Amino acid sequence: MATILVVEDELDVQKVVAKRLSSRGFTVHCASDGVQAVALAHKVNPDLIVLDLQLPAGDGLSVLRKVRMSGNIQRARIVVLTGMTNEIYKQSILAEGVDAYLQKPYDAQVLLDTIDQILSKKENPPDSESPKANASPASDEPTLFDFAQSRHRAGK
Repeated sequence: MATILVVEDELDVQKVVAKRLSSRGFTVHCASDGVQAVALAHKVNPDLIVLDLQLPAGDGLSVLRKVRMSGNIQRARIVVLTGMTNEIYKQSILAEGVDAYLQKPYDAQVLLDTIDQILSKKENPPDSESPKANASPASDEPTLFDFAQSRHRAGK
């Protein structure tokens, strides 16, 4: 099963997310700040990182950039889980290359389904012969969840 790093400074949220992921069979590690997140990511080489953006000791954007520049962990999939509502900041995060962007308060099932979907893409990359390989670029856009409309949508 996949290894997931949960980076969240709110300990109650961190524990709930970690417990839900562990109960689904994932190996889960937790970090409470940006410095700890980068160090732990290098140590455990996660398949996926659930990343809050508002962190002590290095914000989520700096963590994201450090992960994307680091050899063995740069391929980790990233799910942003944040309470940030600033649209400009959100666009800068999306431009850095994340796999999903979910806002708090979040729906636990949406988070779990998003993680399952992202990890299944990683385990089963489309080959050049499959019809999915010719899919539109929008299929590679980050998954967003619009709570007002209660629906998934692709892209920015």
